[in-house]
Amino acid sequence: MSDHPLSENERKLLLCLFAFYREIGPAATPGLKGLDEESGVERLEMPEAVSGLRAKGLIEYWELQPAVRLTPEGLKVALLYSEEGNG
Repeated sequence: MSDHPLSENERKLLLCLFAFYREIGPAATPGLKGLDEESGVERLEMPEAVSGLRAKGLIEYWELQPAVRLTPEGLKVALLYSEEGNG
């Protein structure tokens, strides 16, 4: 996991997006509105978590909606975290 050290909020958001991926599939692209409640990340801390995951290449971000989606690398990291039982 040392390749992608994540903050607590980044980890929460990543695992939340992984849950969407598992329920909906690879095209799961939830909007940011309400995602703070789903992930457990405070609304004011959400932009920092999104920016961090985006900078690490773990999510894609669409400003128009705004919405986010796991990248293939993000899926790999989310699988590692979920297998470790950290979620």
